[in-house]
Amino acid sequence: MELLSHVIATYHEVALKGGNRGFFERALVRNVRTALDGLPVAEISVPSRIVIRFAAPVAWVEVHARLATVFGLVGILPAVRVGGTYQQIEDHVATHLDELRGGTFAIRCHRSDKKFPLRSEEIARRLGQFVKDHSGMAVDLSAPEVTIHVLVQSDGIFVYRKRFTGAGGLPVGTSGRVLALLSGGIDSPAAAYMALKRGTRAIFLHFHSAPYTSDASVRKVEEIVRILNRHQGTSQLVIVPFGDCQREIVSRCPEALRVVLYRRMMLRVAARVARRMRCHALITGESLNQVASQTLENLAAIDRVAHLPVLRPLVGMDKLEIMQYAERAGTFEISILPDQDCCTLFVPRHPSTAAKMRDVEEAEVNLDIERMVADACAAREKERIGPDWASSETPIALQL
Repeated sequence: MELLSHVIATYHEVALKGGNRGFFERALVRNVRTALDGLPVAEISVPSRIVIRFAAPVAWVEVHARLATVFGLVGILPAVRVGGTYQQIEDHVATHLDELRGGTFAIRCHRSDKKFPLRSEEIARRLGQFVKDHSGMAVDLSAPEVTIHVLVQSDGIFVYRKRFTGAGGLPVGTSGRVLALLSGGIDSPAAAYMALKRGTRAIFLHFHSAPYTSDASVRKVEEIVRILNRHQGTSQLVIVPFGDCQREIVSRCPEALRVVLYRRMMLRVAARVARRMRCHALITGESLNQVASQTLENLAAIDRVAHLPVLRPLVGMDKLEIMQYAERAGTFEISILPDQDCCTLFVPRHPSTAAKMRDVEEAEVNLDIERMVADACAAREKERIGPDWASSETPIALQL
């Protein structure tokens, strides 16, 4: 198992934030520190990239798995700090020449410390000649089999050979707080993942229909939240019983409108919970025209009761695209496990695909909406759930 004492992480979109760059960088460093909690981190600095120094050698596979979940990072580099002079670069490379496997090589150098006496091109030329003379490999700047990267920074010179992709996006916590509705299926966790990637911090809300169904959906959502929390640390899961609301709608309202009425009631409850928890928007997993409740007419009817922005990151995606995002989030395998949730309870055989507001509002006259919302909110339960680091598998972490 490879051990290392330094890792360098790079970012892109954060660097484009102008006068607000410092705010985003501080949030990014804070999230890196959170992701590495429990590991012997000695120092995290930002001379021109994020440099992480460990007090003792740590396993690369563990560090990689954690940093690959930090939104805002675009590159993760397992690097070695070789010192501060050109001769130390050569000395380091000389001790590792027998590890180079290939017939061709290239040297890539980036010098951010402009006080260093050698320019990037001169470092690359001299080091390239040294490697050529001592290894027998030929230089190929277009498609080398081996690439040696050199970073000359104000805090030292670093050498690395491999670069791994980060999660991209913006640092969690820089775009406000949202309430993400999770059903336990494939779509809603993927939507939450995409909202986190754009810098939001999420609180999660799950509706269940116990005792009319089992509590399997609750256990399933807890596992999904643990995986999503790899991106943001500990968060809250709000669990709301919804079976009684559904039974009342079934007994008092037209069958074809049930699904739209369920969704409207959910958004009323979610909006009230969101305001109490100081969230700025709701996140849902609908994709336009994927099922009957997700036609444009039905979505318009559902949204009218929210009184908060309803963000749908998946709205323009097809099912295959959504599944790919679920796999990147690491939630797909859990989402496809069978369970009973409120979305499958009392579903009409022929749901309306174009509910008219007049019909919806007439149906809701038969419901004591304020009481139903208040009862559902009063019965909610909260859990604090931390991230799950049990697996080092990180689908979004790919070697370039």
